[in-house]
Amino acid sequence: MSFQLSRSTPRATAQFSRRDTIKLLSIALAFVLLSTAILELQLSQFFSSNIAQLGVGDIAPEDIIAPEKITYESAIGTEAAKDRAENQVTDIYRRPDPAVARTQQAIADDVLAFLDAVRADPNLSATEKLDWIQKIQPITFTREEAAAILNLSDTLWLDAKQEVRSVLDDAMRAEIRESQLISVRRRLDLLISSDVPTIEADVIAAITEDLVQPNTFVDEDRTKQAREDARAAVAPVLRTLEKNEVVVRQGERINAETIEALQAMGLQQTDNQWLKILTTFLWVLLFTAFLAFYLVKYHPPLLENNQHVAVMVILLLIFMVGARITATDNLLLRYAMPMAALTLVIASLFDAQLAVVATVFMGIIEAYVTGNSLEMFVYVLVAGFVVALTIGRMAQVTSLLWAGVYAALSNIAVILMFRLVANNFELADIVTRLGGGLLGGVLSAGVALLLFFAVGGFTEVTTYLQLLELSRPTHPLLTELLRRAPGTYHHSLLVSNLAEQAAERIGANAFVCRVGAYYHDVGKIMRPYFFTENSPPGGANLHEPLEPEASAKIIISHVTDGLKLAKKYRLPRVIRACIAEHHGSDLVGYFYFQAVKAAGDDESKVDRAAFQYPGPKPQSKETAVLMLADASEATVRSVQPQSSAEIEEIVRRTIQNRIKSGQFDECDLTMRDLEQIREAFIELLKGVSHPRIKYPGQEGQKTPADVPPLPLAVQSSGPALEQQTDPGAAKSRYTVQRE
Repeated sequence: MSFQLSRSTPRATAQFSRRDTIKLLSIALAFVLLSTAILELQLSQFFSSNIAQLGVGDIAPEDIIAPEKITYESAIGTEAAKDRAENQVTDIYRRPDPAVARTQQAIADDVLAFLDAVRADPNLSATEKLDWIQKIQPITFTREEAAAILNLSDTLWLDAKQEVRSVLDDAMRAEIRESQLISVRRRLDLLISSDVPTIEADVIAAITEDLVQPNTFVDEDRTKQAREDARAAVAPVLRTLEKNEVVVRQGERINAETIEALQAMGLQQTDNQWLKILTTFLWVLLFTAFLAFYLVKYHPPLLENNQHVAVMVILLLIFMVGARITATDNLLLRYAMPMAALTLVIASLFDAQLAVVATVFMGIIEAYVTGNSLEMFVYVLVAGFVVALTIGRMAQVTSLLWAGVYAALSNIAVILMFRLVANNFELADIVTRLGGGLLGGVLSAGVALLLFFAVGGFTEVTTYLQLLELSRPTHPLLTELLRRAPGTYHHSLLVSNLAEQAAERIGANAFVCRVGAYYHDVGKIMRPYFFTENSPPGGANLHEPLEPEASAKIIISHVTDGLKLAKKYRLPRVIRACIAEHHGSDLVGYFYFQAVKAAGDDESKVDRAAFQYPGPKPQSKETAVLMLADASEATVRSVQPQSSAEIEEIVRRTIQNRIKSGQFDECDLTMRDLEQIREAFIELLKGVSHPRIKYPGQEGQKTPADVPPLPLAVQSSGPALEQQTDPGAAKSRYTVQRE
């Protein structure tokens, strides 16, 4: 069985899939429409009658009758006809792929070789042989089938292997579609030679059944082209309304076809004020296209995150509404509009460069709604530029306050500059404008703080201010961790350094990894002395008098206890994910094997679920990095390696254990990412562990090949099978799985 983490690769900056393009166009169009509606708040007054205002789902206020005979092309009917034509096109299949048969024959050879090895292994008991046979991939054997394989004589087994290859070859020569797979497998008995004994035939069928796979697949391109051709061949659907024909009666519900008919009859046309709306729409579309191009070119990750896109669009719409509301003759209200708050929020959440682009956009909006005022454009632009230069992505509260002061000063400077140009020094006018500018700067800081609170509290977007506050050593939960579990606190600091460095290398969010590492083990506060890092040297082992199940429950509870504390201290979702996922669904191996040993080495008598962490498995690169950093640091601290080679072996084995147990199946880590993580861990752990140099001639010095298996420490655990089998058997099993 081969293992693959992910086939995905980081997307190029300017390369977007069709789905991403459609998503971006949909967002841009929705934003343009909403912007146009906001800038022209009296749309409902532009329609000439009640009929013109009807929409889908409304109730007709009167009978609507066709004034004359009319024939029109129905877009709705045409689209429905195209859909029917497309659905009638069946899938087009390619020719059978011979490579599939060759691949399955190679897999069959590997499986048969493995079965040969198990049958001939004198060191395995009958029960162990049955267990090994049932664990082979990709074939699934029942206990009875595995026993039948072992019970065949050597002569019958030799004949069975030859017949397996022959039957598989005959079956795979035919065309096999996905929908035909079950029926083909049911007919395998007919391909087995009639002179084969029944017991041998059952074994052949059991081995061959899972090896037969589809070899004929849908030709997506030809099928798609055929469906497109079918749609293109559909003629436009024409509908005719006779003179005085009732289109919809009073009290009936309006549907899309009715609206289409009303538009065809000209009953929903508007007057020439639509020209103003069209003009607004076009220039908003122009600047939205520019903003979209900028995001695609320089910020594609933002567009891939729906919540980030939603926050960005909502922020722009909020400030657009504010600009429209404050565009009055009241100068104090107009200048007090805190446009700089938008720059503050976007610069802190995303990027200062993006904040500048958004500021230019809002400056144009402000100029438009205030009668194409150059002063208001410069007013918004200068304050935004000043704020963008002074704020960063790790903005603290004091930085926001200072940004508000700078915005107020820039507002005052712009107001005075334009008063000098206009040669207008009327005291009341200047005082009103300056008061509005000063208030606008102050409000910018306050509104930004409120928006940070709203974004962090009412969405799943974690702000950097939240993370910064959580990273402070004086945070009550960290203080409690240091006081009650100092060993865990120290462990968390080391893990944070490992995770941060590894995250930077693979392009993950290093700050999230650092802060998440601070809190990932906070649940150990509840029972600190049950964890080795908090036990005093020479102290009693609190697990000795307990049953393995009770000890495992205590160890596992540090995850659930951590989540309870996270809820109590209102930690954001990204930090809660670090707590919940840093062990994934791994086993508490040490106590599991104690329980197995106590059950006479019979795993069936032990409830495996009682020794598993609740998960989920890591859902992001950040939590996956944290899982590896936690396990690597804990193991290195437990083993205390004496050489660089031992550290490298520990890190390698830690990563491999998590791969084998499927902990990375639900995140987008790649093999390249894991290699970079491994290198980062080794570099840091070598410095932290201070491994001793091996001098020539030292007796008893360990070589990398002699490094013993990782100890079954409480802090980390590996796959159950590998931990319990001897090194030779584990190596054999791993080889088969890789094949």
